[in-house]
Amino acid sequence: MFRRSFAIGLAAIALSGCSVTPPPTSNDLAPVYRQSILVSDLERALTLYRDVLGLALSRVSETAPDSYSYVFFDIEPGAMRRFAYLDGEDRREILGLGEVPDLPDTDYTPPRRVAWVQTVPDVEAVIERVQALGLELIPPREFMSREAGRPGLEAGVIDFDGHLILFYGLKRLGP
Repeated sequence: MFRRSFAIGLAAIALSGCSVTPPPTSNDLAPVYRQSILVSDLERALTLYRDVLGLALSRVSETAPDSYSYVFFDIEPGAMRRFAYLDGEDRREILGLGEVPDLPDTDYTPPRRVAWVQTVPDVEAVIERVQALGLELIPPREFMSREAGRPGLEAGVIDFDGHLILFYGLKRLGP
């Protein structure tokens, strides 16, 4: 009797569409999680990354005393105060800003070694807002978008802490 009840129970589960979800593996993780950079003033950095480039601030947390950030950024424990997490259009975390108030200035020696690259819906408006912040603008350049089949515009900016950001998008149509 037990075997028959057990078999009927298993059949009912199978027919109900229930499935057991296996635990996540490393293959289930995003191949690129987020880029993280150091900034000297988090609120000032947010005026560019959130207010101009359009990333969404999802959360800000205090940096734990045992954070791995100290190891991979090669900074003294306790130097990082806060960490901000910014999301892209799909609400996926794409950028982290670690605030180190006494971040030393770095002298730029060509070539630049890394760039944050992002699309924006209105390149011309971003250029105007970058200029209003007084940041260094790398002159814009037109290109032909293969995907959209129409002209695009790309430009760069050096943020408050010396990071290079390239932003691009399609040119405005009409007047």
